Amino acid sequence: MTQTDASRAGAGMAAGDAAVMVELVHSEKDARAAVAVLARIWPREDGAEPLPPELAWAFAHSGNYVTVASRAGEVVGAAIGFRGHDADGDVLHSHITGVLSGSQGHGVGYRLKQHQRSWALAEGLGRVTWTFDPLVARNGYFNVVKLGAQLTRYYVDFYGPMDDGINNGDETDRCLVTWRVESPRANAAARGTFTATDVDAFRARGAVEVLKRDASGGPVAQPAEADLRLVQVPADIVALRHRDPRLAQSWRLALRETLVPAFAEGLEVVGVGRDGWYVVDRPPPS
Repeated sequence: MTQTDASRAGAGMAAGDAAVMVELVHSEKDARAAVAVLARIWPREDGAEPLPPELAWAFAHSGNYVTVASRAGEVVGAAIGFRGHDADGDVLHSHITGVLSGSQGHGVGYRLKQHQRSWALAEGLGRVTWTFDPLVARNGYFNVVKLGAQLTRYYVDFYGPMDDGINNGDETDRCLVTWRVESPRANAAARGTFTATDVDAFRARGAVEVLKRDASGGPVAQPAEADLRLVQVPADIVALRHRDPRLAQSWRLALRETLVPAFAEGLEVVGVGRDGWYVVDRPPPS
């Protein structure tokens, strides 16, 4: 494996520090290592891997994005993406990115994504997209605040049923993350300067709370015509799924009914508070 040469904006953060090494995959063996660590992150009851290792190697060999992240010589994370094209042009779609639980909180995920950003820039791609479960508040915060991306679309039951130990028994609704990698926010995030979301400041501007928790922890939704909206999600949906699956499902449906029409109106999630509030607004003209 060889460290990528990222020479454009964000390259300074791409490789991370000496404790975390992010490298492009250059062999079938390394592609298997990438898939093996992803299988540990998302274990399935049948033991199947999240994608065939030979497909990961085919992606890498044909000029797509496949990397592994290592700490102290141990592979602890990986990312796999491929080139795509949509109504807005060419894009890198990041299919799967993960970090072992024991290495979370050490900046591995951040360095994987910044490496991915630098690769996209070097390849002349102005956007990176991926999907995630919008009920997972910490991932929403990471995507929007730590990376400088926006949430731009909502897909109902995107993957269908999954039995990976995380999504069991739940519908796989996903939000599309759009990372405009040359935007001022993305550039600032790559330098380690993050745009914190002051939810109270948005309230002072007249933001309407369209979804929030009630005293029992359940969702309460209300319609709104204003562009500036606030949407609350549970603090820990994973724990809630185990504790009260029915309540977790009620949050799934409430968030779906709130965000689907918002995105259809051209709004985006432009901020995420530490306390699980999403800020929805109309993006400025590009």
